[in-house]
Order: sequence, then structure tokens, then C-alpha cells
Amino acid sequence: MEKFERFSEERLTSLRARYRGDDLFRTWTWILCLLEQQLNGLNAVEVWSETEMIRQKLSAIKEHRDNEVEFLYGELKNRHQSEKTAVIILTVLFTQMCDAESSNEDDAAVQNPNRAVCSVLAHLLMNPKIRSFTEKLIKAFKHRRYDNEGNKIVLPITDYMEVKSPLELMDEEAKVKVERCVEEIEKLTRGIRGFLNIDWDVYKNIWRNIFAEQEISLLLNEIQPRKNSWGHNLKLVANVLGILHVTPYGDGFVLAGSIQTISDAVGVNVRAYIGNHADFGSSNTTLTKEMHAKIKQFILSAIG
Repeated sequence: MEKFERFSEERLTSLRARYRGDDLFRTWTWILCLLEQQLNGLNAVEVWSETEMIRQKLSAIKEHRDNEVEFLYGELKNRHQSEKTAVIILTVLFTQMCDAESSNEDDAAVQNPNRAVCSVLAHLLMNPKIRSFTEKLIKAFKHRRYDNEGNKIVLPITDYMEVKSPLELMDEEAKVKVERCVEEIEKLTRGIRGFLNIDWDVYKNIWRNIFAEQEISLLLNEIQPRKNSWGHNLKLVANVLGILHVTPYGDGFVLAGSIQTISDAVGVNVRAYIGNHADFGSSNTTLTKEMHAKIKQFILSAIG
């Protein structure tokens, strides 16, 4: 894992709007805000984002993902240069993984689809060196029985490993912002409609999931390349079209035609950005390797 960089105000605001629709996030918020003040560490949004990053990493592992969990404590400790920050992130992740089973019976843990991950996390968090701090966190979490309006908190059952898109946990305000981005893309790329081998609504839904990823959605407002006629991140859009162009579908690909044909349909010369969408670190792509993988997964999930 790379060293952690604190979030900008823009990113914090965007993520907060996305996360506040999640009951479990709201339950943790006051505890995490208090810890931020006491430890001068990450804020609630940053902690939740770190757990989201870990879940996405785990979801890409189809077998024995519990083994990957064994390495998380050391990786997070190095990433944040803080033992307590690593414990906080893993404790929050533990509650997310445990939230997948509704049963109060003795065999509830056995019925949890994430039981192997939960087991490893519990083992890590009960290490004598950090056990005391972990238990304080869990105690504080369990103490949070009522919300700020005095209503008893009843957490809905959510298998966080089965959440296909952040849209599923967004509040309405955040969803409206995503929809505006999708409408903008729909207008800008309507010329490629005849080359798509998938339904237009499926295409729109791919973009919907892409813009639900806050880190990617912020890129749309960056004007790349400079002074382009769209006034948006033309490079980002073309990169996504490039991924669609090489994604197999049926007897062909999701987006048919040559790179030149697609570029002409868009109405701007974007051949380099379409053809070199995975040329990470170059001027031809605005995507990181991680972003590229997320977008590809969104496409595969939509057409699967």
C-alpha cells in the first residue's frame, strides 16, 4: 500500500454526501470524530474510505480472501505510520463484515458469508498488544444505541462485500449529483450509440457506477486536455470508451468500430486516449491502474 495522503476539502465533502446514507457509517461517525480530536488522526470520512478501499481489494480475490486479511494490519500500520489508526480501520471493517448476518442465534457467525474474514480480523484485533484499544472501540460502538433524534438505532443487514456499487449506500442528494454527470456524458457521447453492442440504458448505468466512485467523479471536472471544446475531462471519457472498445461481448466487443470511427463519432480527435487507455503514467490516460480496474469491473458486472 502507498503512503496515505489526507483528503482535500472537495473530496471530503463529496464522500461525506455519499456515505451519510449508510446507517452503519452514521453510527460510527461520532466515535470517529471524537478519536480524530483525541489522536489527531484520520477523520470519519477518511477511515470509512480506507475500509472501502480494503473491501474493493478483497472483492477482487475470489478464493481464500481471508488469507489476504492476515497482511492488513502491517500494511495499514506502514501506510499510516500509526498503530492506532490501523486498529481503528480494522475495527470498523470488522463491524462491516459482521453486518452481513441478521440471526441472533448461536450459529449466526457460521451463517455469515464473510465469516472467514471476520475470524481473521477478530484474531488480529485480539492481539494482546492492541486488544485493550480494540475493546474500547467496540464498547463505544455498542454504546451507541440511539441516534441524535433519540430514535433507537436498528442497523439494516448489509453484506458489504456484495455491494456492487457505492450507489447502493448513497443518500438522495449524492445520487442526484451522479445523475447529472451521467446526463452530461450521455449528451457528449450520443454519437457512439450506433456502435454499442449493449443497450443504451446499460451504457448509462456503467457511467452511473463510474461516477459513484468519488475519486473518478472528481476527475470529470478537470479539463483535460486543456481548452478542449467539451469543457470537461475529455481524456477520462475517451479512456472509458477505450476500455469498452476492448471488452469482449458476444462475438465482438462492447463498443464496435475502429478507433478512428469512434473518435469521429465523438466529434473530437481522441484516438490516442481511446487506444492508450491503459498507458498508465503517460499523457494519454488520466486513470490510475486502480481506477482502470474498477471501471473494467463495473463494465463486466453490467454486461455479465
